[in-house]
Amino acid sequence: MILVHASPKTLAPYRTENLGVLSSPRRFYKQREGIETWRWAADNDAFSQWDDDRYRRMLDGIWGLKGCLFVTAPDVVGDSQRTLEQFEEWYDDLIAVLQPIALVGQDGMEPDQVPWERIDAFFVGGTTEWKMGPGSARLIREAKDRDKWVHMGRVNSYERTRYAQWLGCDSIDGTQFSWFRDTKLPAYLNALRQLPLEVA
Repeated sequence: MILVHASPKTLAPYRTENLGVLSSPRRFYKQREGIETWRWAADNDAFSQWDDDRYRRMLDGIWGLKGCLFVTAPDVVGDSQRTLEQFEEWYDDLIAVLQPIALVGQDGMEPDQVPWERIDAFFVGGTTEWKMGPGSARLIREAKDRDKWVHMGRVNSYERTRYAQWLGCDSIDGTQFSWFRDTKLPAYLNALRQLPLEVA
């Protein structure tokens, strides 16, 4: 599934079972915008524009809405230890939202450090080198063994899409799907309808 940072109305012409909406603190979609008729997720903007207040407003705004795949806990790019600390700091706030919680994997994170019993999804973040390496692959395998939803962020090539699919990821996102929606999104959605591809 491709999750796109765009409104339900904007994505309506492309709608298929493999397309979902990605919200964020900068722009989260509400019941009146039809978000509950889609499968959707909420990211945290930690990669680009983290803001405590905006994140809290998003959590308040998506409380109990139907169709949510996951809400990402706050993370620190490339820093697994600080990310795990952030998870603990925000856990009570996340539980109160009544939505599935995702932990973001970061460089150096090991399977035995992940609070598997307290998360519903695993978000593959981190630097490009880590994301495409054995450390993240181990975590993805562990997550799938535990029947968790797995999402890979920043997927902006066919090669990375095939790799995410091969590893067993359930969903991906990438800026290309928002920035070049008319050209990129139909082609990738068509590719996802085909048989699974092996990694080149």
